[in-house]
Amino acid sequence: MEASSSTSSPRPFSEIFSLWLKVFQMDESFFTAEAPRTSNANTLVALLIYAVASFIIGFVQLRIGFRQPFLDQYFKNSPQVNIPACLPVILLVAVPLGYYIGIGLMHLGAMIFGGKGSFTTLAYLVSLFYIPLGIASYVVSLIPCLGALISLAISIYVIVLSVRAIKVTHQITTGRAVGAYFLPSLVILVIIVPICLIGTFALLGPSIGTIFSNVIQNIGTPVP
Repeated sequence: MEASSSTSSPRPFSEIFSLWLKVFQMDESFFTAEAPRTSNANTLVALLIYAVASFIIGFVQLRIGFRQPFLDQYFKNSPQVNIPACLPVILLVAVPLGYYIGIGLMHLGAMIFGGKGSFTTLAYLVSLFYIPLGIASYVVSLIPCLGALISLAISIYVIVLSVRAIKVTHQITTGRAVGAYFLPSLVILVIIVPICLIGTFALLGPSIGTIFSNVIQNIGTPVP
């Protein structure tokens, strides 16, 4: 009984770093074994580390950017990087908030497809690869051209691992897990795009009408 309880108890956070190094070994059996060790605290601490790392790497990107030839002309009159002092605090709030919203959408998608897993478990499992791969993506983005390709490959791999985590957490098929990952985004896209189009036409409607009126009048005007 003692051994069983130890394998289902949260890990010390010091062990999380070693799990990040196994990012290319995270198959379904890995997530199945790790799910009982879900820890809200470990997830949150990892997200805060990610927020700090994002700020530091972003600052380095800005500094390096000013040395790039194609930015020299743009920044020649403003060589200093002005970063708001409150930005680190904003990131410490925005990064976890954005992450949990994303997990909430995946969790909702899984529930729609019949999943019965835990939101906290999904958040924990996804954090095990999302954070190290996210940091890696920021780092490789410092490499011109090649960095963008590597970041794209990382993004695709994140999707693959997310599907595995959803499948294990909610005990659903691979097809349903894929649907759970993409469905919320598609729904949001279907809702937001028409709203944006309607808003655009509402704002530009009078201008568009004037343009068409001018075109029609010009068509009817005889050429001298």
